[in-house]
Amino acid sequence: MADLLLKNSSQLLTMTGAGLGIVENGSVWVEGGRIVEVRGGSKAGRVIDCRGCVVLPGFVDPHTHLVFGGWRAEEFEERLAGKSYQEIAEAGGGILSTVRATRQASEEELYRLARERLKEMVSWGTTTVEVKSGYGLDTENELKMLRVAGRLGESGLATVVPTFLGAHAVPKGMKREAFVREVIDEMLPAVARQGIARFCDVFCENIAFTPEDSVQILEAGKGHGLLPTVHADELGSSAGAEVAARVGALSASHLLQPSDSG
Repeated sequence: MADLLLKNSSQLLTMTGAGLGIVENGSVWVEGGRIVEVRGGSKAGRVIDCRGCVVLPGFVDPHTHLVFGGWRAEEFEERLAGKSYQEIAEAGGGILSTVRATRQASEEELYRLARERLKEMVSWGTTTVEVKSGYGLDTENELKMLRVAGRLGESGLATVVPTFLGAHAVPKGMKREAFVREVIDEMLPAVARQGIARFCDVFCENIAFTPEDSVQILEAGKGHGLLPTVHADELGSSAGAEVAARVGALSASHLLQPSDSG
């Protein structure tokens, strides 16, 4: 990797000391892909004049559903008008609406859409992004989504960390218990064989998967080398935080309504 000098930035954010650690008219010297000096650097290499710009560390976005088909922006309006997430889902919206559109989309179409979204994220400063599956809800389409996430990482736009979220919702026409077995017995082994995910996630919620379901799935994921993470206590107190603690999850997302013990 070529050496690099970022010089003359109007503001350089070092994140040291109090606040943002702002250095006025700062420079950064990079060797072999690593920052080695701030306000210095004199060796030959690529030079970027950052006059009039702010130089800051890249944002890490640890929870995204970047790969999906369709669009559900109208649901924000419905939520603002007073409808609950559950009411929207029962009327045909929510996760299962996106599942239908994602299943219908080809891998190339999903990649094209997701790449444009990722380019916009990068333009705002994101350099590392976690990308979840979860809109396939069957082996074929979950693998399709994870392959797209892998291709996004290979594109070089940003560092992409793929997460398997097969247990995002129960597919229409299936019993929850049967789907949990499908996730554990079919999906997880397929994901592990292809080596296309780093984390395993579960939507532990009163309208989705129980704490017992979630522990089963996350422990099975650990058995396949996938690190556990949890969607927890978003729509109500659903013991998601307790699940995260029990399985040693690296993170728990949302946590809007955890119990006191959670």
